[in-house]
Amino acid sequence: MYRQKYDIFISYRRDGFHQANLFYTRLQALGYRVFMDVETLNAGKFNEQLLDVISKCKDFVLVLSPNALDRCNNEGDWVRREVMCAMEHKKNIIPIMLSGFVWPDPMPNCMEELCIYQAITPLPNTYYDMQIKKLQGYLKSKAHFQTRKRWLIGFSIAAAIIALILLIGHYTYMPAALRVADTLTTRTQAMDNLSDISKSLQADWEEYVTNWKNSKKKEDKADYKEEMNTMIVLQERAAEKLLKTMQSTPIQVSEFHLPLFWIHGINPADLLIVNSYTEGLFDDLNEQIAKYRDIMAVDDYSRLNMQMAKINAEVVSIFVDTYYYGYLQMMTHLPKSTHKSFYQISFQWTHLPNAGLNLSDEEYERQQMLLAEQLEKDLAYQEQLLLKAESDLEEQQAKLDSLEEKANEVQRIVEQNNQLINQYIQEKREEL
Repeated sequence: MYRQKYDIFISYRRDGFHQANLFYTRLQALGYRVFMDVETLNAGKFNEQLLDVISKCKDFVLVLSPNALDRCNNEGDWVRREVMCAMEHKKNIIPIMLSGFVWPDPMPNCMEELCIYQAITPLPNTYYDMQIKKLQGYLKSKAHFQTRKRWLIGFSIAAAIIALILLIGHYTYMPAALRVADTLTTRTQAMDNLSDISKSLQADWEEYVTNWKNSKKKEDKADYKEEMNTMIVLQERAAEKLLKTMQSTPIQVSEFHLPLFWIHGINPADLLIVNSYTEGLFDDLNEQIAKYRDIMAVDDYSRLNMQMAKINAEVVSIFVDTYYYGYLQMMTHLPKSTHKSFYQISFQWTHLPNAGLNLSDEEYERQQMLLAEQLEKDLAYQEQLLLKAESDLEEQQAKLDSLEEKANEVQRIVEQNNQLINQYIQEKREEL
């Protein structure tokens, strides 16, 4: 069944299928030979042939969704069997930690060394471009497209270019490019709308918290909270409608046209990832909303919670802006005749960066790197806040433990005194 030779094996739990499939698709588009057991995903019986595939691969990529290792103490667990096979054959193991994953304590039996491998740390809804670059740096495998690049450029690609120009040329590429440009622009409009929802929610949230804190009456606090909940529901519905509209008009490029886009300077992998990347940003918005609801549920408007809520909103903005620079870069490489829709509606985009077409690839990529650095700073600050909160909690717990110990000591002394008093009273009664 698995006669093709693979260099990379991707292991995952079913609840991490979506993220694992994104890595699978992107690595394949970059020229790697990747195996992912998509066909047997729903099979009830573990496929022994998978172990043979693992033994012949160079790299073993382990996608770790939350609680992915909890069942690995079971000898028959398929993720455990895959990991143990990779460790037995001394494969290059690369754990990818998704948002929400933490190493179990203790680790599953015989898998204790897994957490010391060089891993890719989690990001909110995974900033895939950044993670893919890191993953490529950890791989021992080489992209086969890259290893044949000189030969392809010198012979087959040159011949393909000539053939495509002669047989198809302008009349085939132009309609495909126009469809891609119009769909990209429509999706970018949706990204501006998504950013508007996120920023409006954060502004409403900050106003709500101020009003709630300044209110003296419980009735007024309840009214403000109800208004905020209503606003969240309305924005959720708007986001759901926006997502459905996007999903109904995905970017679709046939395999036949992908080389044409590559010839014109557009990485086919970027086109293939746009749908999943943009739709994944709605998960980040949901995390932003979930944080608001968690805070309101306990009325804990501490500095920590307010900063966490603000960072969640900033993450959405950073991801949207990152997409926008990628969009502009692709549009710059598309024919100018396809830019009509961009100029018709881009003046309405008030929540996207103030940048235009025809900048260099280096400049667009530099802007994306600046956003990536800002994201890393936000995440580092978020981690500092969490560590500080954990430290404060431990300190408070220590104080509570000390007070409890003192209370127990006081209770013991009181009980001793009561015994002495009762004994004294009893003695006096006996004397009388």
